[in-house]
Amino acid sequence: METDYINQFKAQSPAAIIHSMFREKKQLKIALSLKNGLYVEGFIVDIAKEEYQTFVCMKTEEQEVLFFDLQEVSVLRIKHPKKIAVSLSKGNISRPLGEDPISVLQLKRWTLEQEPLLEATINLSFEKPALQEANARLNCKDVIASLLKAKQLIVEDEMGLAAWKEIETVTITNTETLQVTKEGNVLKIGVEITKVLPKELENLFIEKIEKVL
Repeated sequence: METDYINQFKAQSPAAIIHSMFREKKQLKIALSLKNGLYVEGFIVDIAKEEYQTFVCMKTEEQEVLFFDLQEVSVLRIKHPKKIAVSLSKGNISRPLGEDPISVLQLKRWTLEQEPLLEATINLSFEKPALQEANARLNCKDVIASLLKAKQLIVEDEMGLAAWKEIETVTITNTETLQVTKEGNVLKIGVEITKVLPKELENLFIEKIEKVL
């Protein structure tokens, strides 16, 4: 069913969800019930903390502006939860819903096309079940794209270029935590492709790869 994804959501406080939406700049209409009985609908504009209180600025569709204490929120209603399914599931849903999927064959073809840019053979060393998930295949594509960006920055100077030329193969595996190791001329990348990918993955790759080159 189209609503099955909701079963993967995790209980969270209204305050935590509102903070997450503001941090991720999600302009999504929400409805709030305050402890004084007031009911409001609108969009989060700003959140500010002052000493022991956190205040919210919210605008309505009529362009009215509301200010209130975040702790006064008793109920949060999200009218289109599908748009923030990743955060509402705390990463159990690894990507935004509704993206165009790619097949395993399409992923392998695309990966092969990236090898000249990476200047190394790419070995996708996953157990078969991992790539059966559509989101995992898209995550794998994003991992390679982030790796390409990291490589371009690493080789900007002569020392980085010389170090990268030692790499002949990049092996990507499914691991619970982000791991980067080097064995001979093989760079081994471990990342959890069935969960939401780490933020700023490109920068994390640069940091970890430069330590092992």
